[in-house]
Amino acid sequence: MAQTLIGLFNTFEDAQSAADRLTQEGIPRTDVNVHANDDALQANDGMLSAADNEGTRTVVGDHAAGDVHEHSTGGITGFFKRLFGDDEAPEEVGHYHESLRRGHALLSVDVHDETRVDAVRAALNSAGAIDIDERVAQWKSSGYNGYDSTVPAYTADEIAADRQAFPVVKEDLAVGKREISTGGVRVYSRLTETPVSESVDLREEHATIERRPVDRPATAADLKEGFVEVRETAEQPVVAKTARVVEEVIVGKESSNRTETVNETVRSTDVEVERVAGQEGALRPDVAVKKP
Repeated sequence: MAQTLIGLFNTFEDAQSAADRLTQEGIPRTDVNVHANDDALQANDGMLSAADNEGTRTVVGDHAAGDVHEHSTGGITGFFKRLFGDDEAPEEVGHYHESLRRGHALLSVDVHDETRVDAVRAALNSAGAIDIDERVAQWKSSGYNGYDSTVPAYTADEIAADRQAFPVVKEDLAVGKREISTGGVRVYSRLTETPVSESVDLREEHATIERRPVDRPATAADLKEGFVEVRETAEQPVVAKTARVVEEVIVGKESSNRTETVNETVRSTDVEVERVAGQEGALRPDVAVKKP
């Protein structure tokens, strides 16, 4: 069962570009319809050539005057009747009528393969389809209360004036990170000499000679020759040094995390819509008033 998707675009040219995109994605041109008023076409640099319009039917809105490239039976009203039947149409239909009155373009796509519905919807959004609910909210802020079939369609000048845009700007804060040098350490290994002193006890041996007087008779042993040798000794300090590792210095890095709150100011612009009152008792010359 075929499903019909509807996309609303600011201009006829945008709708045609969307139709081209759908064609590139394999949607037959015969399943794509673009609906717009003649004044909307004139507001888009005049009528399109036959080559520009090839394969896409352009339907004139119910209240526009002039020739069209191709008429569909019943105009846009007939399109919605075929879509929703003769029962009471939903409120959105009136909003779509109003969008055509204001010079927008409506693109409808008949999708016969249900598996492609999401892809077609995404293609319409990518091509710049307008959110009808947001647009209706904008109209209501300017006094729109619903579609009125007695109100004429916008002229090309009114369409151009309605396209004046006020940009709504919003700054976003993007906080990133960059690495900077905060210093460091440099470790040197140098040889140093420190004077030290140690006390040591040294021992010395010296020969002693002692003479003492004796008065006794001499014996044969006393008359023998001989000698006695006594050697003298002395201790001297001996210095020996040994090296031992008493400490190690480990050089490395460790990381830590901290959270810093960045306080900044972002700017944005707000567009306010103010309703301007008209003169009391004044009527638009193009609106008919029924007399009782």
